[in-house]
Amino acid sequence: MIGIRYCGGCNASYDRKDFVTKLIKNLDNIHNFEIARENKEYDYLILVCGCFNCCVSHEKYISNNKIFIKSINDYAKLLSNLKEF
Repeated sequence: MIGIRYCGGCNASYDRKDFVTKLIKNLDNIHNFEIARENKEYDYLILVCGCFNCCVSHEKYISNNKIFIKSINDYAKLLSNLKEF
């Protein structure tokens, strides 16, 4: 299971929702996604930050694989990594 956690979006430099929608569409037959819940363990936790400050809180979210997304440029690498998982 892959959890998705968004920052507050106060300084977003790209369309975070579009980023995640595209990711889910490309990996829908491979992985299950959900909005992350506190104290639940995830195989991967994708922390969708709107900018390079990465202020999204994640301390109460459990995963050995926390991935911080800072810009649209992170898409190709994330997609490739999750296809291999």
